[in-house]
Amino acid sequence: MDFGTLVFTKPERALTDVKFAEDRGFSHAWFPDSHMIWGDPFVCMALAATNTRTIKLGTGVAVASSRIAPVTVHSIATINQLAPGRVILGFGTGHTGRRVMGLPPVKQAEFGEQVRLIHDLLRDGEGLYNTEGLSRKIRFLHRDRRFIDLDDKIPFYVAANGPKSLELAGVYGDGVLTTGIVDVDRMAAVRKSIEAGAVPAGRNADSLPIVSMTHICVLQPGEDLDSPRVKAMTGPWVMVHLHAIAAGFAGTRYLSPEGRAVYEEYEKYVRNMKSPPSERYLDLHVGHCTYVLPEEQRFVTPATIAATTLVGTSDEVVDRLKALESAGLSQVFVNPPMDGFNDCLEDISRNVIEKM
Repeated sequence: MDFGTLVFTKPERALTDVKFAEDRGFSHAWFPDSHMIWGDPFVCMALAATNTRTIKLGTGVAVASSRIAPVTVHSIATINQLAPGRVILGFGTGHTGRRVMGLPPVKQAEFGEQVRLIHDLLRDGEGLYNTEGLSRKIRFLHRDRRFIDLDDKIPFYVAANGPKSLELAGVYGDGVLTTGIVDVDRMAAVRKSIEAGAVPAGRNADSLPIVSMTHICVLQPGEDLDSPRVKAMTGPWVMVHLHAIAAGFAGTRYLSPEGRAVYEEYEKYVRNMKSPPSERYLDLHVGHCTYVLPEEQRFVTPATIAATTLVGTSDEVVDRLKALESAGLSQVFVNPPMDGFNDCLEDISRNVIEKM
């Protein structure tokens, strides 16, 4: 199994954090594309490319509406000129890339059209671009001058959680980025939806890598889920889930009764935010994947940690990952806290990666 990590898109952090991950056995670094929360992913990927040798660099994920499809391809192909064969384009409809502006994810039909065009541009350097009521054949010029690199293959990973997007990934993707796979039943459901798209398209779904964005926390001897260290290592990831439920992006079905009780308290907290309901999205995602607001610390509990994170002793975590690997999961993409990034990766490297 491969192991990836989210990289915070501060230029100076991209230079140091990706090298740190590479040195500790992480195979992939994923750069988020939420422009109202973080910095620019392509700038940070370029910096990381110049300071690493083996780790693969991917957008995790580029958002459909943030750039037109030809710009998305030329940006990733420019990075590929710096790190040929080490670049991946992850592409999705946008969660915080759009919800932080009060917008819903890109509609499925528009997303599908962009996925088709990006697939063609990455493969052939040309494609049919439908825009502004026009259909135009487009082609990257001057490829011989090496402004961009499309000759070294850039794998195209479609980000998908729902059945329709997973089917689309089966048709066009070289891989799939999804979230929250922590058991073999969810893994089986994801594979089934991918196959529903891949098989009619004449593709082998088993050949597509499946990457799950989740998180890992290894308990130290005698430690439990209520320890300050565990809460610090998992808190940002826990709150991502509560933010997503409140934003209508996810449901509560995976929460235990204790976890649902915590979410009900969180829901009351959201209703009492100072911003009016029409502007609540401005406050809802503060700290997203990065840190936990002091007033939200109380929602990081053993119940919400257990529901969202692969947590346990080293042997327990490794056993769960091996079961997921056998079920078809190719990579776990973790979300360290920004302030505990090195400690988190060091711990996963020593207690999980080295034992896999």
